[in-house]
Amino acid sequence: MGILNKARKGMNLQEVSSLLNDLRLPIAMVYTPINLKSEKKKFFDSDTYNPYFQYKIVKNNNDAVLKKLLHVEEIIDVDPRISDFYIQLISSKKEANDLMYAVGNNELVTDISYNRYGKPSPILFRNACRVLRGRMSGYDVKKSKTLEKGKILGYKRIEEAFRIVFDELGLDDWRIEESKNISKNSIKVGIKSKRVFVDPNIERTQFKLRKTIIHEVGTHVLRATNGEKTGFDALSKANLPSYLDVEEGLATWNEQNLGLLTDRWLVKKAVLTYALYIGEDMSFRELYNALLGILPKYGAFSTTYRVKKGLRDTAYGGLYTKDITYFRGFRKVMRKLEKDPSLYELLYAGKIDFKQTEWVREGLIKKPYQVPSKEKWQEIFKKAGI
Repeated sequence: MGILNKARKGMNLQEVSSLLNDLRLPIAMVYTPINLKSEKKKFFDSDTYNPYFQYKIVKNNNDAVLKKLLHVEEIIDVDPRISDFYIQLISSKKEANDLMYAVGNNELVTDISYNRYGKPSPILFRNACRVLRGRMSGYDVKKSKTLEKGKILGYKRIEEAFRIVFDELGLDDWRIEESKNISKNSIKVGIKSKRVFVDPNIERTQFKLRKTIIHEVGTHVLRATNGEKTGFDALSKANLPSYLDVEEGLATWNEQNLGLLTDRWLVKKAVLTYALYIGEDMSFRELYNALLGILPKYGAFSTTYRVKKGLRDTAYGGLYTKDITYFRGFRKVMRKLEKDPSLYELLYAGKIDFKQTEWVREGLIKKPYQVPSKEKWQEIFKKAGI
């Protein structure tokens, strides 16, 4: 009997990876209200109305999958550090599933997202306030009002630019496709499908296209691609919450390094931190009104929605805190790379956090296959005509 229990608690990497891939956790989709458009109209048609959001859970087999995974105590065919990482990952996926099913429950959404993503510290809040007052000397930002944005490009030119980028980076299995199922003028990257989906009627300036490419392909896609080559599937996908600060922080650092970070973008991310710090006990309307001192009305609505989505009756308090990762992550990456620039290349080994860079130094996971330099990116942008 003891032998059977031991066998059940041990699983090999392939088995665990297969089960993890069977989980469906589209939290962004589930947390998008099915009545967002009508509730937004009601909000702007009134001076007092608070949205009452409705949601729909995506069908899944998560309970059955998690039942098998939660028994696992050891990955038997890997280094103990990798085993511990996967055991933590299983617990994290359980928490993500709980978060998805908490949708509409203001208190649960708040509690789980605080535990998962944290909340702004007083120091982070003060630094966000400095940005909102226009004090950005610690950041290399471009002034949006005087920025030379270049030509406006349509779908064909954007498609051509992405193809050149893929070719230069050796991303042979990546494709760009038209999609009418995404927002107007948007570009969306599908890591699993290895596709870049683009609105067929898109219009985007050369500056903004460079910014999109360095953020999405130059960070998210390359970290996923390099992670895939490590042999540990989880390092090519979203994993432990701690990787998110690096993921988004590194993307923003890359923008800054290539002269693509604007003051307007930095304000947008700082104001999310501000809203998350003050907004827990506020209704949707109260937080929106507070943000009108910083943002125009649609910007104030967008920010309030981002930190209140997942809630049902927004007349009551609550927060969804995932968006803390942008400003917090950027500041964290800036500090770390300033102290140790060699970390930059190591971070590209996969979707890892700073602690896991030691795994790269020690040879536990492979060094990154592809890490373009600033000069390489400038060369690529020149070839792509942007």
